[in-house]
Amino acid sequence: MSEFLGPHGKATIILIRSHFDSELPRLKDLKKLLHIPDGRYYKSAGRSSHQIFKIERLLAILRNIRGEEVDWRKIKSTDYLITVAEVHSNLFMALKYAAQVIEGFNLTDAALTDLEARINAYAFIAGMRSDITRMVEVLSRNSESAVEKGFKDLTILNPNIPALQEILAGYGDAQFAQICRDIEDWYETYRWKVQAPLSSKGADKDDQTADAAVI
Repeated sequence: MSEFLGPHGKATIILIRSHFDSELPRLKDLKKLLHIPDGRYYKSAGRSSHQIFKIERLLAILRNIRGEEVDWRKIKSTDYLITVAEVHSNLFMALKYAAQVIEGFNLTDAALTDLEARINAYAFIAGMRSDITRMVEVLSRNSESAVEKGFKDLTILNPNIPALQEILAGYGDAQFAQICRDIEDWYETYRWKVQAPLSSKGADKDDQTADAAVI
């Protein structure tokens, strides 16, 4: 993954959504607003697309956890900016480029490895819980088909679905809740935070201090 984050295995990644390259934030402006020495744009579907999709998958999972609609048009990036590690946004950046910036993250190779493990765990437990739902659906569907075919076996015609549902009530709930917390914790740790300017006399208005919001 060092190819993605560079030779030091850490960088700030900012996901951007634009219809045309001309809509991308100008690097000259970003260098001034974010106090970064340099940065480079890449197409999200090109270099390191697997890593970008992993981050976008995180955003989709978070929306599922919150009970929000997963709209890939709002999650899917067209480009991403990579720059030096531990860069934070600020209120000026957040306001000026709210329409283009999807999310930003302060990442390391270890953080990405950890994220992949958490996403895989989420997919696994979600699949297990889905299996239980499908089990009940299959029994009901089989019962209907058996009636049409004139079967006489009561275990097929009239399975005790309520009893099965009672036995399986809460199946995987605790583990699912824990994995959801793990996903949210990762996001809170590595998300790109906006920092408010200092209010003390003589402070530069672009200086960054306490966390105030998130892009």
